[in-house]
Amino acid sequence: MAAKNIDGTNDGSGIYNTKIPGYEDAADIQDALRLYHYGSSTIPETTEQIAEDSIAGYLKVVESDIQTLFDLGYGAAYQPEAPTGVTNGYIWVDSNSSALPLGSSFFQEEAPISEITVGTLWVDSDSSPLKLYVYDGSIWREIGA
Repeated sequence: MAAKNIDGTNDGSGIYNTKIPGYEDAADIQDALRLYHYGSSTIPETTEQIAEDSIAGYLKVVESDIQTLFDLGYGAAYQPEAPTGVTNGYIWVDSNSSALPLGSSFFQEEAPISEITVGTLWVDSDSSPLKLYVYDGSIWREIGA
């Protein structure tokens, strides 16, 4: 089967250089799908054999990236002891604190103006890197600044 590259180049130099069958090729849908999905008409027997420049290869990278994020730890905890083994961005609220209870939180471009109380958190979704603020009853204070 004479294959072409999905990126429109003859040599596969573009970003998506997975091979696809040409219009002049015989209509073997099974072979065409393997070529499209794996970049080869041979199905890999192990994940290590998956070609990086195939659809399956791109999916493998995405899966790996998601697992990396999961392994880093994410989220928040409301407990008396500080959590261990978490990374930057994890939020911990000390349940033994005498501070006012935590308000709601917002993830948006502009500071919230309604339904806010002392302790409300706001992440400025338009900032890079993201900035976290807490409302102290009169103004938004940036955390970590």
